Amino acid sequence: MSRFYLIGFLLLPYLSFSQAKLKDILTFADQQYQKGDYYYALDYYQQALVLDPENLDLVWKIAETNKAYKDYVQAEKYYATVYTKDEDGERYPDALLNYALMQKQNGKYKEALEHFKTAKKMASEDKSTYRYKKAAQEVESTNWALKQMKIGPDLGIQIHSLGENINSYDAEFGHTIHDGLLYFSSLKADSMNEEIQEVYSPHYHTALYEVNMEKEKDSAKKLRDLIPSGKSIGNGSFSGDGRFFYSVCSDKDFNYTCAIVFSQKGTDGKWHSLDSLNQVVNQTGVNTTMPHFSILNKEQVLFFASNRSGTKGGMDLWYTTLDKDGNPTSIENISSINSLDHDICPWFDTIENRLYFSSSWHQGFGGQDIFYSEFRNGKFGAPINVGIPLNSPAADQYYFQSGDSTLVSSNRLGSLYAKNPTCCSDIYLAEIPRRKPIKPGTPLISSVPYETIKLPIRLYFENDQPDANTTSDFTNLSYVESYQKYEAQFETYKTKVALQRDSAQARQSALALQSFFEDEVQKGKSDLEKFTNQVWFELQKGNRVQLMVQGFASPLAKTDYNVHLTKRRIQSLKNYFEEVQQGRFGAYMIGDNPALEFIEVPMGEFKANKETSDDYYDQKNSVYSKAASQERRIEIIELRIIGQ
Repeated sequence: MSRFYLIGFLLLPYLSFSQAKLKDILTFADQQYQKGDYYYALDYYQQALVLDPENLDLVWKIAETNKAYKDYVQAEKYYATVYTKDEDGERYPDALLNYALMQKQNGKYKEALEHFKTAKKMASEDKSTYRYKKAAQEVESTNWALKQMKIGPDLGIQIHSLGENINSYDAEFGHTIHDGLLYFSSLKADSMNEEIQEVYSPHYHTALYEVNMEKEKDSAKKLRDLIPSGKSIGNGSFSGDGRFFYSVCSDKDFNYTCAIVFSQKGTDGKWHSLDSLNQVVNQTGVNTTMPHFSILNKEQVLFFASNRSGTKGGMDLWYTTLDKDGNPTSIENISSINSLDHDICPWFDTIENRLYFSSSWHQGFGGQDIFYSEFRNGKFGAPINVGIPLNSPAADQYYFQSGDSTLVSSNRLGSLYAKNPTCCSDIYLAEIPRRKPIKPGTPLISSVPYETIKLPIRLYFENDQPDANTTSDFTNLSYVESYQKYEAQFETYKTKVALQRDSAQARQSALALQSFFEDEVQKGKSDLEKFTNQVWFELQKGNRVQLMVQGFASPLAKTDYNVHLTKRRIQSLKNYFEEVQQGRFGAYMIGDNPALEFIEVPMGEFKANKETSDDYYDQKNSVYSKAASQERRIEIIELRIIGQ
């Protein structure tokens, strides 16, 4: 008898035992995943992987669980393994997209961008799928994030987490400040070992708390009067007459189904008269949550998030108008800002007339970002990212303001945690001075909001810039960056233009160039900055804006080369609008029918002054002279306003 046969025969009981053990471990791990206990599930999936290290299905489960657990580093690692071993994407077509999403949430924007481009290409056979649309959106979004990272955070905003009397190793989400008290939600177990954060009780629910923010030693008080047996509550918002709207949720296996209810605190300090909103808002079997009471168009409204019928995808933002008794009357979907992903956490600023919310779809830094939408002339405008540091690569939610205090909830690095650095949200505070409230009857938009700039606006460039020696039509540089490089060369140009001239000619040429820099180059940049406000004003009125832009070049290079060069110069203007003022124009520049559109007329050298030198060996005239410098420009020649 073969000794190999004997070895195989002896191993059979062990293999059978291992397979049975593997099956039991996987069954238990799957059960924990369904319950939402991702940490416990990961422990058992990892044990299973030791027994079956080549099981790609198991690697996928570990990746998905880490994503749900918000461990972006580990999720990236395991999605990468799945993508590498299933490169054609037949078994796991979402592996590459999720891999890129995790890279983005880890701040690896360049790597994520390349993978989003590949994911878009792989999904392009059916452009109607969510996979293709999400990949395409993320290409735009990650390009935007890269440009914003060049600018850096708003240095005028300093953000820090609140004290440990509010934040903990669990998840906290801020909602409002009322009568000096902060109301927030926290996901805590009823009984825990504080040293190792081990849950002793099976009852792990979200509850509402109140605390005096000014007193660091004050402990947060749970609003026990509001908690129905076996339910979770959260998302508090007060009306003007003291009604307190919040969500009551059934959370079977951490799959929340919520309804909006309201209560009121009595003179005895207790909460009374629990009641729910009617079927206009709370549809049976639908998740309706995150209420925010406000005033819109002089009417009482309640904003909320829901996956009710008519939702674009995930959760949408809605609002209902309330009658004088507080009863919902009609429902509106805020379709101009809702997306295929979750759009949640509404908060309306009645001073700025802006709706703030969180979304994982629009141009952002990763995960859920905070955006605002201007409410003008009865319409909600395009979503504008509030920028960093209020946003981060992690999940940033529940924006609201109280006086000069701005609060957000985030699981960014630096939040308190026990095992996973990005597992749980803390509440963060930034002090941002607020405008005074607008008096009733004051126009929302000033009749003279900007200085009107006479067209054309001429924007000038250094020789063969941006990005010399290429035939590409694209550049990552913005016009301001290109201008700054040009400005740094002004003295060099003045020196070079004077070479091989007699003293009188040299002085005259240098003075002419100096006058050109001051009267034309610097003026062009200044005019553009003022013109930017004019464009923004028209967008806020709900108009579409088209900018007609012509490009020119000096005749030094060949015509086809100059055409590519002028296209790069026009691209630098687009980049300027995408980056300026914390990127707020970016949302108006995407899509098939953008609100801000650039009509390009790249002229190359066709309109160059024929008297200008094109002699490479005569660079004092063909490169450094005023005549040559005047040809290297683009012009905004027309502002077209298209009413909505």
